[in-house]
Amino acid sequence: MSIIDDACARIQDLALACTDEVVKTAPDYVVDDAMGQMPMSNVYLKDGDITAMDASGTKWLASLACDVFFNRTSVRQAYKQIHAFTPDFVKRLGGDPTLGGKVSNIVYPIKFSVKPASFDGSESVYMCVSFDIPIKFIFISTVTP
Repeated sequence: MSIIDDACARIQDLALACTDEVVKTAPDYVVDDAMGQMPMSNVYLKDGDITAMDASGTKWLASLACDVFFNRTSVRQAYKQIHAFTPDFVKRLGGDPTLGGKVSNIVYPIKFSVKPASFDGSESVYMCVSFDIPIKFIFISTVTP
């Protein structure tokens, strides 16, 4: 696994531990039929910036997106689940600022939004809490001859 996969897996672990409702993880790479089981989380690399610190190191600031989908057949039930999940997840992120040693640290602030969502062209039958989690990696430069 890559360092990104390791960080994503740790965020998935934190999402799974959050609520009385079982939050299902997405497979390593999302497939169409994964959306049948709700709630479900999906974590992936969103974007980032890479800067040189000096001749011996590089700093990589990346954003990992964590999308947590809830069935909105009952909007009231969806919001009830979202209201239980969100503060619990934020507390767990705050309690693990290096994501189990997978990253140098989480770089605050963490932004999030709540919105109706669709997946793979489906009708908008889900609610999604989408987190933008900035993380930092420090790399020691290597030179290959």
